Amino acid sequence: MKAVVLRRPRTLELMDIPEPKLLAENHVLIKVRACGICGSDLRYWAGENPWSLHTLGRHIDNPPDMVLGHEFAGDVVKVNSAKYEHLLGARVGVQAYRVCGECQFCKTGRENLCRSMLHIGHAQGWGKMDFYPGAYAEYCLGWADLLHRIPGHLSHAEAAMADILCVAIHVVGRTTIYQGSNVLCIGGGPAGLGIAQISRLRGARQVFISDPSPLARSVIGKLEDFVVIDPTTEDVAVTVTRHLGQAKCAAIFDSVGSQQTIGMGLPLLEELGTYVNMAVHSTQLNLNAMALGSERSITTSSNAFYRDVVEAFDCLNYSKIDVTPWITHRFPLEQFQTAFDLLLQSPKAAYKVVFEPWR
Repeated sequence: MKAVVLRRPRTLELMDIPEPKLLAENHVLIKVRACGICGSDLRYWAGENPWSLHTLGRHIDNPPDMVLGHEFAGDVVKVNSAKYEHLLGARVGVQAYRVCGECQFCKTGRENLCRSMLHIGHAQGWGKMDFYPGAYAEYCLGWADLLHRIPGHLSHAEAAMADILCVAIHVVGRTTIYQGSNVLCIGGGPAGLGIAQISRLRGARQVFISDPSPLARSVIGKLEDFVVIDPTTEDVAVTVTRHLGQAKCAAIFDSVGSQQTIGMGLPLLEELGTYVNMAVHSTQLNLNAMALGSERSITTSSNAFYRDVVEAFDCLNYSKIDVTPWITHRFPLEQFQTAFDLLLQSPKAAYKVVFEPWR
């Protein structure tokens, strides 16, 4: 089958590799109809390991020959047990990770931090393999008990966005958003926009989104009544303060995580508010402890709970959240270099890129 393989950092190659083998009873084979390029994929491409940074708090080198891609949906074409034959032909969104269920994290409801997690789209948990499973491919592995049927009105590309939404749901869950509260998103890519949309569902009144990309601001402008800020021409703190007066934000979500953004954002946080740094990387931060007075907190977010995935598909299946404007570009696997080039530009020349291997 055709697959786009990360041979080593910064080197992608379209290859013909073996179809994934179904070894466990719950293994199924998914014909990949759509797979999004995630921001974390760009970090794997660059040689980082965002999973280990966010989950373990340290870097682990990536092995060669990873098939990237974890935001995907498709059709079930093969099962490995008669008990799952009813899934054959089903249109499904795929949960791209599986936890062990036995460790202390799993047993205490913190499965998002499971150290034995298996993850499609990078090498976590698989041991040594010739090619690590991912969905930048014609076919990909899935687990029968972690599939979500999608209705006919939802495209495969839209269903693939459930992975971003489940992460956004988990991120928002790290905070307390009450009815009528204010929210600031520093970074308006698909993750930041997903967080903004989930925040609005949870009761946020005023939602600010800051992003330097004209394309991102254009996409955001097609959706709800968010206050969109161009940080290249506006002072974010001044703009937020002008709109809110003495009020501040119950939650701030930072997709940049730099000294500059945290230094700017923390003074905008209200009492009991939570600042979520979503960009965990190796950098020194200088904080004045007074900024965390009145029970303000700064935290991070890692992966998602299983229930977050269920909620994400609920949001999509019942049209609670519109992700259609997110998807600005679609490519076959053969045009992987063009797809990545668009996203590696600064500012990005694409918002959300989706591979459609069978288009």
